[in-house]
Amino acid sequence: MALLPELEAIRRSQIIDAAVRTIASKGSTNVRMDDIVRCSGLSKGGIAYYFPSKESLFKTVFTVYFDAVYETVKQELAHEPSTFSRLARIQMLFDRERTEVGTGYPLLADFMYHAMHREEYRPIFSKWVDGWVALLVEVLEQGVEEGLFIAMDPEPVARSISAIYQGVGLRWFLAPESHSRAWALSTLEFAVRGVMAPWLAPGVELPMVS
Repeated sequence: MALLPELEAIRRSQIIDAAVRTIASKGSTNVRMDDIVRCSGLSKGGIAYYFPSKESLFKTVFTVYFDAVYETVKQELAHEPSTFSRLARIQMLFDRERTEVGTGYPLLADFMYHAMHREEYRPIFSKWVDGWVALLVEVLEQGVEEGLFIAMDPEPVARSISAIYQGVGLRWFLAPESHSRAWALSTLEFAVRGVMAPWLAPGVELPMVS
């Protein structure tokens, strides 16, 4: 008998959540399906019903998890006091107390390893980057409407800013002894200021957000 759609959605989410936690703690190259079976509380056959291979599960995990992080970031940005602070200060990405951070950076590093060595992961990587770019493009367009920035093609500018976040974030997470949170936030602010300098409207001075 086929499962109810609601139950299928719950079990699928249960498997993905177990895989997220397992990959983040062990790394995907060290994860066996038995690990996910134990973490999820489901049988190996139950997992195979939704994900016929470990590969299909991993690809789904990366996609679903990063989509969820996007939505959280969007909600956080709505509370930032200015357009520039929304560009230069996505604070939640640098808070080790947050689950999205403790889980997200290990998943990101793991995912980038796969994308580096396996062609089939590259479209997922492109989608991940494009999601951040789209988020930043909205903020840049808002800045143009407010008269903060002059007219521009916002996509390449957004790509520059998203690349800064990726590099600073990974270094902050992996080497906290020499790359503090204060370092990360100030580096982001000054780097984003540099990127935006050619696009400032005449007479505009960006406020400090540190």
